Amino acid sequence: MNIVWLGFGKIGEPMAARVAAAGHILHVFDISDARRAAARALNLEVVDSLNDAVAGADAIVSSLPNDGVALHILAGEDGVLRHAKRGALLIETSTISVGASAKIANSAVEREIGYLRAPVSGSVAAAANGALTTFVSGPEAVVERARPVVSAWASTIRVVGDAEQARVMKLAVNLMVTTLVASLGEAYALCTKGGIEPKVALDAISESAIGSPHLKVKADALERLDFTPAFTVAQMRKDLKLIADSARELAVPVLLGATVEQIMAASEASGFGDEDYLACAKVIAGLSGLKV
Repeated sequence: MNIVWLGFGKIGEPMAARVAAAGHILHVFDISDARRAAARALNLEVVDSLNDAVAGADAIVSSLPNDGVALHILAGEDGVLRHAKRGALLIETSTISVGASAKIANSAVEREIGYLRAPVSGSVAAAANGALTTFVSGPEAVVERARPVVSAWASTIRVVGDAEQARVMKLAVNLMVTTLVASLGEAYALCTKGGIEPKVALDAISESAIGSPHLKVKADALERLDFTPAFTVAQMRKDLKLIADSARELAVPVLLGATVEQIMAASEASGFGDEDYLACAKVIAGLSGLKV
């Protein structure tokens, strides 16, 4: 399949590499010179004229940072959907709002382009190993057309509906992920002030009933005081805003989510915005009279 890949970021890079390794013809577009260089280093073709590349593509895969960028590049006045050929496929993997996704859907329908909402869940390492979970929603025929591409990066594909349900599913999972990490920070402070060595406490937490692959990764990083970003505080704040907006529209209380958003706001205000969102543990420790 002839594919244009939009957005060669931290998680987009290993996803795109796996799609290329699966035998698809891949053309990469990114506005960042550094990211374009990274694509070339993997021997991937980088395109300068996005519209020309899209015109001949069988499929477009997008991995973009937020609503504004996704709407501009995909559904703007000179967006790629206006240049894509009729019958092409759009696989949109970003974490964006239901409202933005619905606008993209309208543009796709106008151009007779199959639209799959396909946000991903997992780490950069999982993406490199083809072990991401992808929540998908869209017409059944579109799901099946996209499955060979999505399978290149996803070990688990969950079909959750035929419209915008995948967007809600991703936000729900991120709500739980960020709440879990904030609670890890609180447990870490509690155990440390209670006289338990950090390594002992974090190992015990990882092996307890609450243990999960994600918690174990974050507990290990906290033990090493490693806040190298896999997903930054600033990025998580963006997702928490999407969660709050979606919950408000659906009249669903997200009491824990609101509290965690304030913890992340304090983390960004403390200068940790570009660190992994695990850095919230430093703020919680500080409030507890500890220094991390």
